[in-house]
Amino acid sequence: MGPMTIFDKSALQALRMDEAVWFDAFFGVNVVPVFYIETLADLEKDVAEGRSAEDLVGMLAAKTPSNAYPNVHHGTLVAAELAGHEIAMDGRPVISTGDLKRAADGSVGVHIEEFPEQVALLRWQEHDFGAVERDLAREWRADLASHDPERLTGIVRNVLPADSGITDLDQLKQFVDEFCAREDPQVLALALEILGVDEHHRKLGHQRWERASSPSFDRLFPYTCHVFKVDLIYYLGIERSLISGERASNKADMAYLYYLPFAAVFTSNDKLHRRTAPLFLGEGQSYLPADELKTALRELDAHFDALPDEVKDLGVLAFASYPPPEIENVITRLWDEHMRRDWRAVAREREAELGKPRDKGSEQAKLEEVKRRIAEAESLPEDAKEPEGGADYFITSRRVPARKGKWRMIAEEVEDEKEPGTAKTD
Repeated sequence: MGPMTIFDKSALQALRMDEAVWFDAFFGVNVVPVFYIETLADLEKDVAEGRSAEDLVGMLAAKTPSNAYPNVHHGTLVAAELAGHEIAMDGRPVISTGDLKRAADGSVGVHIEEFPEQVALLRWQEHDFGAVERDLAREWRADLASHDPERLTGIVRNVLPADSGITDLDQLKQFVDEFCAREDPQVLALALEILGVDEHHRKLGHQRWERASSPSFDRLFPYTCHVFKVDLIYYLGIERSLISGERASNKADMAYLYYLPFAAVFTSNDKLHRRTAPLFLGEGQSYLPADELKTALRELDAHFDALPDEVKDLGVLAFASYPPPEIENVITRLWDEHMRRDWRAVAREREAELGKPRDKGSEQAKLEEVKRRIAEAESLPEDAKEPEGGADYFITSRRVPARKGKWRMIAEEVEDEKEPGTAKTD
């Protein structure tokens, strides 16, 4: 798994299926809630003759990486932070499911059988959409059609001094940062209003602020402040004619930025994202234009296509744990920046192993050992907490297609007998 990455719908749409294979192979993926909603909304979209909305959504679902972690909704995280929970903004997805278990050797880990969102994506690939999903699609498109930012723009308008002289988004972001660093109760009150926080959590937030001796908003509630800054940039950007308020989808596009603290890389083909996402990226984070991603993935596809058939028959998951170390493109540069420093040396060792005969007995023994450890792990009480410093290990089961585009993802012998064409991995 490579750098943890967030993508928007435009980035996935730009990829051919064969390119999507390598996106799945070389990036860890945080799939944010707005992506699922936007994808479902296409069920209500007018499409070209000869295609169906179901075809469009099914194709997007098929391109979505199997190696994905669905992030908790930003509204849930804001409420949790206001209530006193710390939100880790360390480049890792925040997930809502999983059982805490203790292995036979005493290590404590998180076990996830399968994410519900992944199960839904598999259904969507087969054009299996329930009434609830179709209703959500209809409601989302209706919400976009009725989008009117005028009320909230009016509320924040007076935040900017009349003589501020702000003429671009960089200047606006600097002002917003300074505004949120004030030790002023009005900043907290405005944020809770703009974010639409319910009365209960507003009260909790104010209580925490008072008990903490009234610190600056950005210091006490860092994640809530991040979300507020995204909204402030949007509404003040409209006020200053730096962002269009007439394009309803702009608000949905900005929602992707709520989740930037939970990834190392953000990739998009959207013009608004190109202008706004870099404003919110911190040290150790990267913005990747989707056209550059596509070019690099196409290069990798050509590289692996030249491998012998006996190697390709092993499946992508077996022969492509690392990008080709001899290639220099944006993907290998991101690995240099975000992954272990010696990854190229390890990749060369793996490449050398591919030419040697497989020890299927040893491979099967290792697989059985992993299964045994999973089966023997004992569940901890529901109120148990992760060890200080985090869990010792993390296991998630996922179902992957046997083939994707022209590529075999897993060897034929490990396909699931109960569900031909797929395999379940841990």
